[in-house]
Amino acid sequence: MIAKKDYLEFAIWGVVFVWGLNYVVGKWGMAGFDPLSFNVIRFVGATPLLFLLLYAIEKNIRVKLKDCWELALIGLVGVAVYQTLFMAAVKYATATNASLMLAVSPVFTAIFAWSSGQERLGFQGRNGSALSILGVVFVLLFGTNKLAIGLDVLRGDLIALLASGIWGLYPVLAKRMLSKYSALKTITYSSLFGTIFLLAVGLNGVLRLSWSEIPFSAWGSELFSVVLVTAYGLVVWYHAISRIGANRVMAYMYAVPAVAVIAASIILKEEIHFMQIIGAMVIFWGISMIRNDKLSQVESK
Repeated sequence: MIAKKDYLEFAIWGVVFVWGLNYVVGKWGMAGFDPLSFNVIRFVGATPLLFLLLYAIEKNIRVKLKDCWELALIGLVGVAVYQTLFMAAVKYATATNASLMLAVSPVFTAIFAWSSGQERLGFQGRNGSALSILGVVFVLLFGTNKLAIGLDVLRGDLIALLASGIWGLYPVLAKRMLSKYSALKTITYSSLFGTIFLLAVGLNGVLRLSWSEIPFSAWGSELFSVVLVTAYGLVVWYHAISRIGANRVMAYMYAVPAVAVIAASIILKEEIHFMQIIGAMVIFWGISMIRNDKLSQVESK
């Protein structure tokens, strides 16, 4: 029989695959929507699905009223702000640049986790992080998919870097709620509050959309985002964080750019350079080092 730990790892790698593919699929969505409108529709669709899953699995959808402010903060940061910035990065930056900037998010997580007194990586974990970053450089800089440098992509790159910082902060903010509630309940309520924030600022834009002009590929991107990126991806990701810690789980983010490059080569017919394959192997090596590292609490002063 396969152990629960193995099932969890398989599920995390499934999320890595989906999120890597999202750099390609997300661009189809941006052909029919602006980033804010895309996410308004996405979370209006995903949040009821999450509540249905929550009720079906746990039979209890209640949370304490005093926790709502914290869940609202998580929803503001991780749903309304991060998801909109991510789609803006997908829209304005190249897939290569966006995936490179987002790959830095585990570094932000480590910084925020240390500064908040939650956890830090040991010597092996720091070496694994450095090795994974080196692998990211190999994947993204060598071969035909080189970084696009210039003023045309500067806006997208800066948005992606900001999104990376927000994504790194999100699991640190969510850790207390994840220790109190299940990952599914935490994500469901943060999605609810995030949807409220999104509707407050983005409803008018959705109402002004020309629905007949939105291509089927954009709707397919929405469906992919609702079911796989959100309902599957976020729940598995934060369930894993609640089980094995933010630093170890965020380390898997290093593999997302490799998946993005491979997806682009298959779907967009881009060539893969040998050095990119080497880079992917280095990424996986670094992740294994981080997973085997011993995490320690940072003592409060």
